[in-house]
Amino acid sequence: MNDKTAGRLLILVAAVMWSTSGLFAKAPLFADWPLQVAGLPVRGPLLAFWRAMFASLVLLPFVRRPRWTWKLAPMVLTYAVMNYTFLAALTLTTEANAIWLQHTAPAWIFLIGVFAFHEPVHPRDGWLLGCCLAGVGLILNFELSGQAPLGIVLGLLGGVTYAGVVLSLRHLRDENGAWLVFLNNLTTAVLFLPLVLQHEIWPTGKQTLALSVFG
Repeated sequence: MNDKTAGRLLILVAAVMWSTSGLFAKAPLFADWPLQVAGLPVRGPLLAFWRAMFASLVLLPFVRRPRWTWKLAPMVLTYAVMNYTFLAALTLTTEANAIWLQHTAPAWIFLIGVFAFHEPVHPRDGWLLGCCLAGVGLILNFELSGQAPLGIVLGLLGGVTYAGVVLSLRHLRDENGAWLVFLNNLTTAVLFLPLVLQHEIWPTGKQTLALSVFG
């Protein structure tokens, strides 16, 4: 198998695994975890903590050439916010809405690239932006009618922060990939740990097993 074929297969596997987020976030297994406390998301950030912790453990053996530079700071912070907004959106709105809204990221990448980095504009980019805006508008039209908008707002922020992670990785292409993903998840787990300690909600045996697979 050549590198190109292996790369395509890895992308396919990653897409399938990434698509299981809704399965875990909506699982009845976590129904006893509160969705919100005092108007703030709880279940989503707790899931984000455990997913990031187990992901860190899985990725650690693959880390090569770990190297800290302050260029990593925007990436790890944006990744943590992305986890918070995306997992919270998954618990507060439908899986479809959260995933569609997070995948507005290409449109945000286009806008940031053009206006912040002065990248050239191609005709196909207009179609991409138009389709993203139409999809978001359709979702907002149906979902914000008489409903609490928090899940939708968090979903949109998930798309913006996802774009931030991609743009950060673009400028870190010379760094070891496993190190970057490990550091992202480790930082997320460390930042969310105070929330776990505050609410004192700990997974049961079955929940721990499910969370390890989630990670």
